[in-house]
Amino acid sequence: MEGILFWVCGILMVFGGLMMVVQRSAVVSAVWLIFAFVCAAGIFALLSAPFLAVMQILVYAGAIMVLFLFVIMMLQGPVLEGGRKRLALPMWPAVAVPPMAIAVMIIGYVKRHGTTGMGGPAPEGFGSPEHVAELLLGKYLLAFELISIVLLVAIIGALAVGKDERKLPWK
Repeated sequence: MEGILFWVCGILMVFGGLMMVVQRSAVVSAVWLIFAFVCAAGIFALLSAPFLAVMQILVYAGAIMVLFLFVIMMLQGPVLEGGRKRLALPMWPAVAVPPMAIAVMIIGYVKRHGTTGMGGPAPEGFGSPEHVAELLLGKYLLAFELISIVLLVAIIGALAVGKDERKLPWK
């Protein structure tokens, strides 16, 4: 049952990501990204990591997406004409990807000598607040701080782009 739920969440997450990319409206794209984040939280829940699932919803689907929507609405980008037109997508991926995916699954099954693709139960303490804090404040502290700086620079850049050209102090 867990395998089926994993595949459902994974397929829905990929679908949400694809829909986010092909949308013509930035706000609708952000809503599809929220959908993909919720599906990722479902995968964390399947891994017996309820803390990570809740944090995925609170931090990414909540706080980060509110920030994205705020920036999108503040910038008020150009409205794309022909919003009802469908994108002309080539048909070869729809024909080629399913057989290739089946071939990859069969090859993976044969290489594992008939064992399932699931890696077994998660290690003890996986996804617990202590485990996450130990990784974020220990092994990955530098990456964690660099990401916060990148986000801060992105917010400042969005504000600079959104301001009227004549009001900028350096012009």
